[in-house]
Amino acid sequence: MLVKEKRHVHFNAGETILKQNTSASHVVCIKRGLAKIIAEGDGDKKLILRLVATHSILTGGGIFIEEIRHFTVQAVTEVECCFIDSDKIYELVSNNSKFAFELLKLNNRQNIQMLNNLVGITQKYMPGRVADLLLYLKNEIFLCNPFDTRLSRQELADMTGMTMESFIRILKEFKTSEIISVDGSQIHILDEDALSLISRKG
Repeated sequence: MLVKEKRHVHFNAGETILKQNTSASHVVCIKRGLAKIIAEGDGDKKLILRLVATHSILTGGGIFIEEIRHFTVQAVTEVECCFIDSDKIYELVSNNSKFAFELLKLNNRQNIQMLNNLVGITQKYMPGRVADLLLYLKNEIFLCNPFDTRLSRQELADMTGMTMESFIRILKEFKTSEIISVDGSQIHILDEDALSLISRKG
């Protein structure tokens, strides 16, 4: 039922896939690529909440509440995705309790991940925030080491709630301590135990 009426869409890096405060008319399934979820505030204020990669399902945060998207999703790399009509999701949730349960678990995992990120940003010192980000990129997004972030230093700083200058300074400290090595956008975690300790101590 879902596949029958899906629409395949290709996005180039930098293009907006979903826009905050627009109608939550579709659910998006990312088939290939990397995108970022952004909370937009007043003016130009933005916070990158998390990244989403291949096989992710995005509802926009408002499919069952208010029917308004609560964040923006923007392509980091080229993204291949499918748009599925929200009405079809409503129908499936109403008639298939197992599907509804799995969708609820997915949304809960996403919410917990974003909550943990926000707690880290507000309660940890800058080294702890950077350590959290590097571990997140390695273990949850790219699943390899070294990894190519494909993100600018400004984007990485935005994910930690820091200025770009502060983020680069902490990155250099980690490099000097031989916890990581950095080559352009590629990062290699050399001492994950040390990084995990910094993350825990905040």
